[in-house]
Amino acid sequence: MTDQQLVIENFQEKIEIFTRAVKGKYIEKQDFVLANTKIPTDTFNILLSKTKHIENMDSIRKNIEKMRDEKYPLSAWINHQYLSDDWQLLMKEYHLHEAERNALMKRKNTMDINMENMHKLAITQVTSREDFHAYKKIFLSLFEGTLEKLALETYFERYEQVNNHEKCQMFIGQVDGVVVSTGLLINTTHSYGIYDVMTREDARGKGYGSEMFQYLLTQTKDKQKPIVLQASDDGKNIYKRFGFEEVGEIIVFE
Repeated sequence: MTDQQLVIENFQEKIEIFTRAVKGKYIEKQDFVLANTKIPTDTFNILLSKTKHIENMDSIRKNIEKMRDEKYPLSAWINHQYLSDDWQLLMKEYHLHEAERNALMKRKNTMDINMENMHKLAITQVTSREDFHAYKKIFLSLFEGTLEKLALETYFERYEQVNNHEKCQMFIGQVDGVVVSTGLLINTTHSYGIYDVMTREDARGKGYGSEMFQYLLTQTKDKQKPIVLQASDDGKNIYKRFGFEEVGEIIVFE
């Protein structure tokens, strides 16, 4: 498995967890993964490329068209190495346009990570309904004033009805009893993945996100296992300071 495949594999398992948690439809073929949560959210309805050439084009079209008929939007996540004519034509056919590019990043292990001089946050794992609502509130704040926020509220209402997945750990960080940050750790067979490191808007610029991120690095049980993430241009240099290296790029179409 290449480093890029390692990052994509972790992301794929996250997609599966978050689709099955709300009783959505998860389709996995040799060349693609398609997640349909049956909720109109392109945050969690995802088409993910697995190969350069599409062998199951009819299957992709059939499922996308069904989602369109049901008014379920989706986003497509394409490894830049796989952005062949097949994928580009498919994006054009369904009017999906490039929205962002994220760096695929990897750290070889989580050894030699500590929390020295990091004590601004009281960080705990989400184990109660109250904790989950606090996590959800910060997540939803990123979509204030959009239709996507309404869809995500529906998503999290359904997600709350199931027990937290054993491979999926959510965390909240508090200052003086007020939740200001979140983080998510996904544990798969070959890697750990970090997602959803978010800080409440009025609490940004105080180092809370960095502290949450560093804390997540300490929560891995197998310190020899690599840890992966996806980063925007703004975040790449931060993660490099923690020992992460760029191993590829993924392009998001919406």
